[in-house]
Amino acid sequence: MLSFRLLTAFFLGAALTLTGCATAVDPGDFEEAPALEAQGGPTKGAGGLNGLLPADYHANVTALVTALGGAAADPQNPSAVNPAIVATGLLATEGGREVFSYAARCTLPVGTQLTSGDRVYTGGGILSTTGSWPSAGLTTSQKEDALTCMVTHLNPFGAHVPFFLSGPSIAGTESGDAQGFTIEEAIWQVKLQGASETPVYYAWPRVDLLNTCGLLTSVSWITRICGTALNTCGVQVRYDRATACTGSDGIFTCNGKPAVQTSLEESDLCILHLNVLGIRLL
Repeated sequence: MLSFRLLTAFFLGAALTLTGCATAVDPGDFEEAPALEAQGGPTKGAGGLNGLLPADYHANVTALVTALGGAAADPQNPSAVNPAIVATGLLATEGGREVFSYAARCTLPVGTQLTSGDRVYTGGGILSTTGSWPSAGLTTSQKEDALTCMVTHLNPFGAHVPFFLSGPSIAGTESGDAQGFTIEEAIWQVKLQGASETPVYYAWPRVDLLNTCGLLTSVSWITRICGTALNTCGVQVRYDRATACTGSDGIFTCNGKPAVQTSLEESDLCILHLNVLGIRLL
């Protein structure tokens, strides 16, 4: 019987050939990643459920950044979404509403509920730094925390994979929720640049997908964030964690700013990234 890695390589090659990705991806994306050392899983953080479509996120991120700059709640009705957010057009499409739902999950305090039309947006309290959003716009650093939390939830096929988030801006205490999430997937960070606050995305892989799952390295990370094997969203996949980041036990600061690490159960890691590349192994 073929091994899991050989099966993966076979289906991956077939998928890339059929989709034309094999000719569209930069040759550097096929290089093996540097060896990545184990660091020991985090014990402090919060659980999440990965499933936001990158196409929805990237189509609405400009309106989202504008929305994060004002109070989330209507000053005249604290249980409703601020009309100024509605005016951005963010909630005009199903994709935009889904993006705002994830923003609420990341940034609003637990128990907060904001209504717009027939939809209720519920706070998940994942971040410890953005609890003021109901009544005040977020600073640039708070917006970066919000977007970093959101990009960890991206999955091009909407596969809902449970994972564990840790980092300086992640709420949570020493918790049994971390049990089982033993594979450190990657460290993620979003930085906003310039007056227009254009997002720049960084990913520091913690696991070697080529050796673990038989998958192309940069291709999978780029697809995870951009939604395509082509780097259309400007994500930078980096292997300089030792010099760019400080910290340990899943709590890292990179480029001098808070970052978020994702950890998964061992059985879900390859499933997530196979789904990212559109491969189903039956």
